[in-house]
Amino acid sequence: MQSKLLGICVLLLAAACQSVGPDPAHSSGRDCVFLQLKSGPRSASISKEEAQKVFEGHFANMQRLAQEHKLLVAGPYGAPKRDPDLRGLFILAPAEIAEAEALAATDPGVIAGVFRTECVRMRTRAPLDAYIEHELAIEAQAKAEGRVRAPGEGGRPYVVLTAEDGRRARQALLGLDGVLLWGEFADGRALAFLDAKDLDACQTLLGDRAGRIGPYVLDPWFGSGELVKLPQMAR
Repeated sequence: MQSKLLGICVLLLAAACQSVGPDPAHSSGRDCVFLQLKSGPRSASISKEEAQKVFEGHFANMQRLAQEHKLLVAGPYGAPKRDPDLRGLFILAPAEIAEAEALAATDPGVIAGVFRTECVRMRTRAPLDAYIEHELAIEAQAKAEGRVRAPGEGGRPYVVLTAEDGRRARQALLGLDGVLLWGEFADGRALAFLDAKDLDACQTLLGDRAGRIGPYVLDPWFGSGELVKLPQMAR
């Protein structure tokens, strides 16, 4: 089941970035919704047979939303998990929470109670719409060649940093190579996708900047290897 999730996320990942980290001089961008999938009330009690059906529907629904350009980023959290309930994350195109929650409510995993969701509005300068086109084009090319992409094909681990003080974190990370996506939450927090394969590599990447970010958490995450090309694509 985990390998299937990794494979789907490789197909669906859509993210974007800045080559030298977040720039406080440019506050324009687009609004979207950052959504976390967490273990729901039935996650531990669902039968193996029902779970298989639910996850097949979950993957199919993700593909549908991506094709409709409503699901822009998707990926599972990796190990070690700071929160055992963390399952995955979405970045959804709608700018309003209610619309994003309505999309999430179509997920068979949410319907079955395997997942619950937590949402927050996010503003980002990342070219998310252009990048979903890029990812879908890769998938279309594979299909045109009569090839089925293997689970996890082309994927790799990253680290997601979530800072409590978005403004302080933005200043601390300004100019840092390896910030692949920067997003600012409506509640004042901020999010960064970092080009680091694990937590140790992430701490090396951050270096002495880590002490200037303020309170933050790190989460291992898995997504498409295409993510590392995004700094060049954003120029």
